[in-house]
Amino acid sequence: MQNEEQRVTSYVRKVQEDSRQLTQDLLGENEKLRGIVSTLQEEKLSLDSQLRLLQGELDRHQKERTHLQQQLADIHEESLKLFERYTEVEQQSGNLSNLYVASYRLHATLDRQEVIAVIEEIIINLVGCEELAIFEASPDGETLSLASSFGIDPTDYRVISMGEGMIGEAALKGEMRIVADGETPLEKNLTACVPLKVEGKVTGIIAIFRLLPQKTGLETIDYELFDLLATHAAMALYCCGLHRKPVEELQSIA
Repeated sequence: MQNEEQRVTSYVRKVQEDSRQLTQDLLGENEKLRGIVSTLQEEKLSLDSQLRLLQGELDRHQKERTHLQQQLADIHEESLKLFERYTEVEQQSGNLSNLYVASYRLHATLDRQEVIAVIEEIIINLVGCEELAIFEASPDGETLSLASSFGIDPTDYRVISMGEGMIGEAALKGEMRIVADGETPLEKNLTACVPLKVEGKVTGIIAIFRLLPQKTGLETIDYELFDLLATHAAMALYCCGLHRKPVEELQSIA
């Protein structure tokens, strides 16, 4: 009986010791786990801080990228404007050269037919029209007589009374006339009338009819050419007339 009690007592003690040992082991493992959790929390806080720094750096780079893209867009736009300006200046330079050459050629000869040929070349090559007529005013200023024509049937334009049609009206008023859209002048396919003037007096008219197919309308340079023709062509023809009179008088005497 006593041995049985001893065995039970011994078993209980063993169980108690095992329980204490297990409890201590569990407490030790729990302490280790708490250390691991604390370390992980610290690492998480560090990673969160690094993430915030990286996010800030990413936002900064994104802003810089957006700024650079805007700068590139501005530079591209400015480059296009400069190119357009360069093209415009180059075109203006070409236009001025054409005007200078045209003016020089008009005054380079006193031969009437050559002056008329130069006027026709200017209109054909620079304005872009192969249908035109050049008129001269009569001494009494009552009519316009056809001096030359190109690309049109001259039958209906031999003589035009002052004030007749758009050509006669432009000569009567001494004002350039441009046919507007939807306007139907008496003269078929007429585009513009350019009065030729010497000291304010109309000495003739250049009538410009249908433009070339590739030309959709008159441009700024065309109006500048018209202004040049209105004065320089008129003066060139006038000088040819002055030069021709003494020659004809000498021929009549001879």
